[in-house]
Amino acid sequence: MSSDRERFLTVLILLALLVPFLVAERKGPTKISLDEVLSIGNLEDGALFQWVGVVADSHKSIYVTDAMDYALKKFDPEGNMLKTTGGRGQGPGEFSAPRLLDCSEEYVFVSEQYQPVIKVFDKDLVHRYNIPLRAPVGDMKVLGDDLVAVMVLTPQRSSTILFCDQKGRIVHELNYAGNSSGILMDMVSFDLDSQGNLYLAYNFADRIEKFDKSGNRIWSKKLLGVKQVERKRISSFVVPTEIVFKDVALDGSGNIYVLGGGFSKNPSRDVYVLSSDGEHLTTFTLPDTSHCIHVDKDNFLYSRANEGITLKKYRMVLSRVR
Repeated sequence: MSSDRERFLTVLILLALLVPFLVAERKGPTKISLDEVLSIGNLEDGALFQWVGVVADSHKSIYVTDAMDYALKKFDPEGNMLKTTGGRGQGPGEFSAPRLLDCSEEYVFVSEQYQPVIKVFDKDLVHRYNIPLRAPVGDMKVLGDDLVAVMVLTPQRSSTILFCDQKGRIVHELNYAGNSSGILMDMVSFDLDSQGNLYLAYNFADRIEKFDKSGNRIWSKKLLGVKQVERKRISSFVVPTEIVFKDVALDGSGNIYVLGGGFSKNPSRDVYVLSSDGEHLTTFTLPDTSHCIHVDKDNFLYSRANEGITLKKYRMVLSRVR
């Protein structure tokens, strides 16, 4: 009996010694390296001319907006083009400047850079309808076949995310900043998790924030030590001149990926990774400059190369604390 008790006590002591290492193992990544798994577009094939938005759906199909081709394009998981649609114009399914896009299970949603509208296509790239808005879209996130969250670009400093149905009716509003400090200073890139929490990266301020679905700020983080972005006067407006953070995306574990702009050590290449609690876990650097990033449901990362002629897909290899 005494030997059994001694063995039991020995196990308890070993577990006590191991607990700190087990807990540390769950803290998250300390290093991320990128393994290229797919490249779409090059100078010879003309698949892409200047892509500006990307999203991958649950079937691993890849959708891209092409600004110079005025098109929405669909590729299979191996990078083969399946279909393209659009063209320059004002007609149904045509574009003047296609920009952002996101998708639901049934539809692909595309914003126009200068028009207050989101154009909706089915997965075969057939135009179905338009969602009218009160101003052009600064950023958007599709939450379902009939619900989209948008940050619109208005002269009024509203600092608000609008949740709109397929007819453009506002079903919910979330105010995230209150009083702003000037034109465009409350402009953000954003993403939402499955619980409805909102993650913001301010485009012209050194600020990353998390809000719950009721609009309560959970945390606010500064990463770069940027006190104030330089501004200049254009006509009667005073506007910021350099972007601090360009884009934000979430992975399947709730980690936050923020693409830095001109104030980063490697401008438009550094990606800052935070936990859902706001802890800065690590920073990694893209091989090429990019204007946006996308992380799909399988945690693959998409970014730009060759000034938008090429779309890169990477497997993210995470090394954890031991």
